[in-house]
Amino acid sequence: MNKFFSFFKKYPVILVASLVIPSSISVGQYIFTWEGAFHNDYYQGEELKVDDSKFEITGIKHIGKVSQSSSNFSYQGAACYKDKYVVCLDGLEAIQIYDSNNMKLLHHIDGTFNKEWHCNQAFFGDQYYKLTDEYPLFYVSMEHKNVHSTIAFRIYTKGGTYHLEEIQTINLVFDYEEDTIYYPNSYYDFDDGLIYYGGYTENSYMRSDTNKLKYYSFPMPSYREEYYEVHTDNPIDTFILPSETATQGGFISHHHLYQTFSFGSKTDPLRAPVMRVVDLRNKTIIKEYKNLGEQFGVYTEFEHLALNDKGRIISLGNPFDIYEFEYKG
Repeated sequence: MNKFFSFFKKYPVILVASLVIPSSISVGQYIFTWEGAFHNDYYQGEELKVDDSKFEITGIKHIGKVSQSSSNFSYQGAACYKDKYVVCLDGLEAIQIYDSNNMKLLHHIDGTFNKEWHCNQAFFGDQYYKLTDEYPLFYVSMEHKNVHSTIAFRIYTKGGTYHLEEIQTINLVFDYEEDTIYYPNSYYDFDDGLIYYGGYTENSYMRSDTNKLKYYSFPMPSYREEYYEVHTDNPIDTFILPSETATQGGFISHHHLYQTFSFGSKTDPLRAPVMRVVDLRNKTIIKEYKNLGEQFGVYTEFEHLALNDKGRIISLGNPFDIYEFEYKG
């Protein structure tokens, strides 16, 4: 103890500094810590300007094409950040960023290919990683039979070039056999700060009377933990709904999940393109279009739904066509 006080008697500045310098300082929208500078604000997400209970699709129109990749990998999950439309290629071979107003390709960013990363669903979170980052963290739900992870990526620039950096893995853990869901996708509810996982109760992505869709919700973790587990024995909530074939991507607005399903078949009702709206708080399907092709004349596998800052709902029809879902409500 005497040595301790002798040290600070000799170096009083260190003692004063240790007592008065805080671990972090907030200045406007930024927070400065010993680890670096970070955004102190949060992205609030985009919202549909509708009464969700009155939502109705009025048309589906073709608005462009993605810039076809030189690889053989298909386009999968996507999300919008303000007016930017960000879409993944299967295996995270790359992501591409488009201006959602005119569908002009702005950036092609190479990823690190992993055959178990299907990248079926994507969303932006509300947290930025670094002070200079243009985008909040970009979360990709892998929807693989063996990989039940959502991985957060940082999109950043260095030397004038855009890059991807893996920041966090959120892993869904099944604590009991009856908790298991197959081909799970994750979605983010900005309003409640919850991450939802939804998947099939049977080891199949085909619709049937016995194969249901089961959903779990959990508090969204901070990105500061590199690896984080959410456990099915401790969810905020869980519920079960009838299934549709082949879950695709979607988004949450006003506690409602907007999502597409299936493969776009014109002849097989089990594989016809489907879209539904789920009220997550009341745990009910409030709107469902069983055959978008028959109703709106577009037969394609709608890979996802993404909502931009002008309220436009954008979808990619496999393999390269981009559509807008027109609606009222």
